[in-house]
Order: sequence, then C-alpha cells, then structure tokens
Amino acid sequence: MPLLEVKNLTVGFSSRDEQQALAVDDVSFSLDKGEVLGIVGESGSGKSVTALSILGLLPYPKAYHLSQSSITFNGLELLNAQENLLRGIRGSKIGFIFQEPMSSLNPLHRIEDQIAENLMQHQQISKREARKKVLKLLLLTGIQNARKRMKAYPYELSGGQRQRVMIAMAIANNPDILIADEPTTALDVTVQQQIIDLLLKLKKKLGMAIIFISHDLQVIKKIADRVCVMKSGKLIECNSTANIFSNPQCDYTKTLISSHSPLKINNNVLGGPFLRVDGLKVWFPLKKNFWGRVEEYVKAVDGVSFELQRNQTLGIVGESGSGKSTLGQSIVGLNKFSGNIIIEKQGAKSTNREKGLKAQIVFQDPYNALNPRMTIEEIVREGLDIHFSHLSDKDKIARVLIVLQEVGLNKDVLNKYPHEFSGGQRQRIAIARALVLEPELLILDEPTSALDVTIQAQVLKLLQDIQIKRNLSYIFISHDMKAVKAMADVIAVMKDGKIIEFGTSDKIFTHPENPYTQKLILASL
Repeated sequence: MPLLEVKNLTVGFSSRDEQQALAVDDVSFSLDKGEVLGIVGESGSGKSVTALSILGLLPYPKAYHLSQSSITFNGLELLNAQENLLRGIRGSKIGFIFQEPMSSLNPLHRIEDQIAENLMQHQQISKREARKKVLKLLLLTGIQNARKRMKAYPYELSGGQRQRVMIAMAIANNPDILIADEPTTALDVTVQQQIIDLLLKLKKKLGMAIIFISHDLQVIKKIADRVCVMKSGKLIECNSTANIFSNPQCDYTKTLISSHSPLKINNNVLGGPFLRVDGLKVWFPLKKNFWGRVEEYVKAVDGVSFELQRNQTLGIVGESGSGKSTLGQSIVGLNKFSGNIIIEKQGAKSTNREKGLKAQIVFQDPYNALNPRMTIEEIVREGLDIHFSHLSDKDKIARVLIVLQEVGLNKDVLNKYPHEFSGGQRQRIAIARALVLEPELLILDEPTSALDVTIQAQVLKLLQDIQIKRNLSYIFISHDMKAVKAMADVIAVMKDGKIIEFGTSDKIFTHPENPYTQKLILASL
C-alpha cells in the first residue's frame, strides 16, 4: 500500500454561487515511503492547490471536491475528514513548508516560540523540554549560532535561514511526509543547493517521504526520484526523473526542459567605453558613538571599478548581500556614493536627472515597483510628463503605444491596473516604462527571478531583441547563472561589496579562477 494515494482529485472554487473553472482536474498519483516525488508546472497549473488539498487547507466551502475525489494516508481517507483528525495529522504525520517563509512566520514572535508551539501542541511537553528540542532542530537544519538565532525574529534572518526555520518547524514531530511548496524559489543558487542537500540529508536520517513542488525542473532533477508534470490543472506526464529528462513524452515537458537553456544572441558590440565606474563606494552607517560619529559601516559597495561598452551586456552575479543591486541603483542616482560614475558625454558631476535620461532601471519585483493606483497608461507615461513636458498629449500617447507594442502588449492594456496582469506581463510593463525615455543604458535588477521558466525565456528573448533594435547597453544583475550566460558578454562576480573576478562570459563559465565563482557555477549545474 502506498504511503499516500491521490485518486481522481478534482478541485473547484465557487464564487457567488457560481462554479468557476476547475483548478485541479482528475489528478491521480501515489507516494511510497522514503520516496521524493517532484511536482512541476507553471504558476496556475494546480501544484499548490493539490498539495493544500492533502491537509484540507483550502478555503472551504468556497473550495469543493467532486465525489470521486479521494486522498488516503496510510489507508485513512483525508478528504472531508473531521477537523480534529486533520489537526492530529497536520504538522505531526505530514509536515508542510510553505513557499514564502517571511509570510508564513509570525513577525511578532521569536523563532523559538514558533517552533516550540508545534512541539507542545503535538507532543504534550513542557516549554523547557520544547526549548531543548528547538535547539536540536535548528542545529540539525544547519543554522549557525543556533542558540542565538532562537531569540531572533523572522526579519532578523536571511532568506536561507528563514527557510531552514520553516524546515525545522515542519520536521519537528518526525513526520512521515514532508510537503515542500517552492522552498527554493527566492533563494540564491548556492543557498538553493544547501536547502536541497539538507532535505536529502533529513530524508535519509528521518526516513521521510517528500513531495517537492517547483516550477524549476532543474531543481526537481537534483532531488526527485519521480516527477509529475502539471498543466492547467491536469497531470499530463508522470515518470522517473531519468526518463522525464532523457525521453519526455509531452511537448509541454520538452518546452519546460528547453526553457532552462536560453541561447545567447551575439550582438554587435561597439568600441569605446560608454559607461565608466571608478572607485565606487556605497557605505551605510551601522553604528554611531555618543557624539554621533559613525564608528561602523556596512560596506555594500567597496571600491568597484569597471567599464561598459555601447551595445554590450555586463552580467553582475553574486549571492544576496553581495552589493549587486546597490551598485545598479547607484548608477541611476538612487544611492549616495563616493567615486566616479561617468556616462558617455556626461561628466562625473552630472545630475541624477541627466543620468536618468541616459540610464533607466527595471526592478526585481514588478508588482511592488508599479503603482497599484495608476493605470498602465499613467505608469508608462509618467516619465514623459516629468522629462518631456513640452510634448503634446497626442505625442506622449503615441510614444507609450510604441513601447507597449515593442514589449508585446497592445493598446487594450492602457486603462487597466497592474493587479490585472500576470507576473510576466507586469515585467513587460516595467520594461516599457524604462524604454519610453529612450535610454542608452538599461539596468536589469533580477528581472526574471520571480517568473516561471517559460516566461523567463520569453522575457530574456524580448530583452535580446530590444537590445539589438535599440543598440542598448545592459547591466544584467542576477543570481541565476543560466540567465546571465544567455545575456552577458562580460561578467563581474561580486562578493562582500567587491568585484572578485571579471572576464568574458566564456572565460568565467569555462575557466573560473576564484573558488567562489567556481562554487556559484557548480551550484547552477
């Protein structure tokens, strides 16, 4: 008998007494003891809804299942089970790691209290006993200075540390099954690898079975024994990991696999430096003495120098906190800095307004970067109203429509708001907002990190086409080495605010010299 068996699972959602399209449509799969099952697909494919159904965490009665649906755990039916039965299984027999730990952890409670609550609820132990077990769990999940971190709040931890806390909470009661919903999506490649290694180690030590949900097939490849591919609520292919990658049967699976290796388009790099950065420093005050003098700084960018040619792409890579984004923001005047930033035909003392006309930035998260109260027309047009106030309304609208068409959107989007679009469409809008001012340098700060792999490939292809058409220079900031390889002509590797290695893309990927660079590339394979 399988440890977990899902049969003919169908999930729908009703709104105002009307049934909407099914989120999950007749899905069946099983999970054996000690097995890792990967469930892969794009956003909206039904992966998370399927996982939440197992523990009855959907918003019932708005959510509903058809009568033939069944989920059994050790032969026990979970669908429509009594709430007290499900409470005994959640967090005890089946652990759950949610996608975004910062949203899942309570910001008002210390780490120790949040993990201890789970232990005390299911094991009926004292707070003192729970504290000892919390420390052991944090050590087991590889958190440094575990005794000190117990007293920390979630916001005081890095993304990787928060994810380890979530794992500690999920395995606190030695569950038979661990469900991990996109546990590595927002993490750097080296931290991703650490989390995967940790889960495999815990699986072996505790004898757990794991359901690992992701939109990233390359991550699934590293951890799963078997893979199920979902699309539009349906299970379209299920096979061993080796067979999925060596002999995929469905066109959609083939597309997912090919999207992980976008091709580099050779653009015509023009001679002469377009941008020169010399001795750039961005130090943030960390500690002041009694007299108000700064005694300690966070050296976010510490003496960085490089040159960028016209129509060339510089890839900047490194882990979170390496100074990548701070460097990009400083070039467009969003941070105070020392040193020189010289854009062609501008002096080192040029104003932020002058820099803004030459260089624009596309931020990592388009949902937070776009004003939710403004229409798409207002968002894209805003820069024209500031910098080109002499243009007529007709000319401004014409420019807005041109750039929207250039990024693959039509005039129907003008009166809509950001929340009405998908992540990929919002990123296109953010790119259009930057392009409308006709910059010569575009700084792309993690422009694909929050997107599904197929959408990532589309956005990268769009950026390549725009660069060739407009003869743009790019600074492409990312922790995704595959995306950097597809875009960059030259690469700067950053660590602790410094560039520790610089060279052509071919040299960095084939003959990296610095051990840190070697570790980044190895983790991305």
